[in-house]
Amino acid sequence: MLDKMAFFVYVIRTGSISAAARKFNISVSAGSRWLQDLEQSFGITLCRRTNRLLTPTPAGQKLVDEFSPLVDNAEQLCRSLQDFQEQDKGHINIVCTPVYANNFLMDRISSYLVSHPNVTFNLNVTPWALDHAAEADLVISANACYQGYQEKDLHLVRRELMQSPFVAVASPEYLERNPAPEFPTELSQHQCLFATTLTGSNDWIFERNGETQMIKVPKSLEVNDSDLLLQSAIKGAGVAYLPAFILEKPLSDGLLTPILEDYETSIWSLNLYYHPPTKASAVASHFKSFLLESA
Repeated sequence: MLDKMAFFVYVIRTGSISAAARKFNISVSAGSRWLQDLEQSFGITLCRRTNRLLTPTPAGQKLVDEFSPLVDNAEQLCRSLQDFQEQDKGHINIVCTPVYANNFLMDRISSYLVSHPNVTFNLNVTPWALDHAAEADLVISANACYQGYQEKDLHLVRRELMQSPFVAVASPEYLERNPAPEFPTELSQHQCLFATTLTGSNDWIFERNGETQMIKVPKSLEVNDSDLLLQSAIKGAGVAYLPAFILEKPLSDGLLTPILEDYETSIWSLNLYYHPPTKASAVASHFKSFLLESA
């Protein structure tokens, strides 16, 4: 009965049984029978043919007026359910910086796969994530922000996932051999461990009393993985400049000691880059929303 009532709504909207039949993927003869069955069910005439068009009787107009919103809502619901199907099935290419992949992203993907088993992922973990933006659905990349910093111009939407200030640290063993610097300029006398993938270069930022210093530290050891950099600092290889969230446990366990605490530093900012809705796939957009909600 409901499908025949919806069919009648489209007959009146289009003024034609054949047009409504195409909408419902049935033959014209089947559409005519649906109208007859509907009128017989109600025991009244619902439409009349005028100048080759079907126009509603007062009873038919009331049916159209009252039932049309339900037809529109049902179609909107069908589209929404189709979107869910697209979101629950498909492939997502992600390019991600190592520090987020190691500490957060794998947990997020694993959790997502539990409830979305028909979604597949390809994860490219690289310090130079933005260089692969053209081939990815989602890009997760970090940078060190400070006054005057300008980000690379991309035709993508950017949303910040998290940020953390840098902290200069060294192990107690290293500081026994090399007294902690009192001023940033004294870092030139120390072994320094750095990652251009974290800070962009071997320039470390320190600010106090409104004065910003960009210190070019010695290139004692360069790596492109923050976890390796952290392990090197713990083993006493030198001074490191790392995001605070990575250092929480080593600092609480006494494995590392902060230095130059009177100075503010640059901010490690992690960002999610994605295509605008007109270009993004439904499955990638859904996982993007999941990441932002869990950030």
